Amino acid sequence: MTRIDSHRSIRSRRRGESLLELLLAACLMTVALVPLFQLYRISRAPERKSEMEFTATLLARHVIERIVALRHADPAYLPGMTPEEPIVATTDGFQAVSEHFKGLFGRENGLEKADNADLFTALEPFRCRIDTYYLDGGYYKVIVYIQYMESGRTKRVFLERLLTAPTSIQGDTP
Repeated sequence: MTRIDSHRSIRSRRRGESLLELLLAACLMTVALVPLFQLYRISRAPERKSEMEFTATLLARHVIERIVALRHADPAYLPGMTPEEPIVATTDGFQAVSEHFKGLFGRENGLEKADNADLFTALEPFRCRIDTYYLDGGYYKVIVYIQYMESGRTKRVFLERLLTAPTSIQGDTP
């Protein structure tokens, strides 16, 4: 009987050691995989919350790309600051459409409901504002805000771009 008990204690000790080794290996694997998981999470594009947010992001990107294209065509071009302006023509017609959306469908005053009712309705809740700043080192920062209402709350998406200031205004900032 003592022999059986000694074999059991040796077996249980080995099981305990192997279980401890398995737990240690699992901990090491977890620690090794956490940075990879974090890298995957960071490199993934952020999930969009809604179609409105996605549309606002596309509109902000359109404005940034238009500013970059105008800057490429004329190196002296720098956009000015603008208040919140509608993206499509308002029904009352008293508010000016953002200059970055006036040329849609070849219309001077922006898209109207008669031009394309579905597109007009989709773009009507959005408003565009541009802030600009001179920075040290000869840079010019452009921030494009697209504001919209969703679920009774005002929401805003913004994109920013750093441009080099024209040589005529580099140096002391105004």
